Amino acid sequence: MAILCEMRSLLFLACAVLFVGLLAAGCTTKAPVPTPVPSIRSLVPAMPVTIATIAPLTDPVLSGPWILKRGMKNNGTVPIISDVQLSITFNSDGTFSGFGGCSNYQGNYILTGKTTEFGKTIKMGPIAKTAMYCAQTTDAETSYLQVLQATITYSITNNEYMILRTATGDQLSYRSVNL
Repeated sequence: MAILCEMRSLLFLACAVLFVGLLAAGCTTKAPVPTPVPSIRSLVPAMPVTIATIAPLTDPVLSGPWILKRGMKNNGTVPIISDVQLSITFNSDGTFSGFGGCSNYQGNYILTGKTTEFGKTIKMGPIAKTAMYCAQTTDAETSYLQVLQATITYSITNNEYMILRTATGDQLSYRSVNL
């Protein structure tokens, strides 16, 4: 029995030494830092995607600068500012810009490719303008820009005259500057 007790003590001592050794090794050794595994994302979609690249409609006759000659609003006249030329220039990239009597303005337009009894269809706007105030011209400019933004058709005669029309019958008549 004494031998059995001695063996137990030795076994206990061996386990204690092993445990203390493992504990000491764990306390002094840094845990390994996990190496990040780079994830590779595919930029190629699983299904091929087709992107439509349709060029915007253009009208070479519309492109260029125009000077306002007359405006009609609700069967009345849009005030034309004396000694000031209101203008608009249509660019082939779908933008327009001009002078409204006091401020410069600009915006985008889209030609739809449809034709009505009043001309070809167009969508204009929104219109952005510089923040100028001119006591003599601000009301007329506001009226002009309202009609311009509401335009839904345009017609051009002999590459010289252009009429912009709204759904309510308002009209702006221009003459080409390129003549």
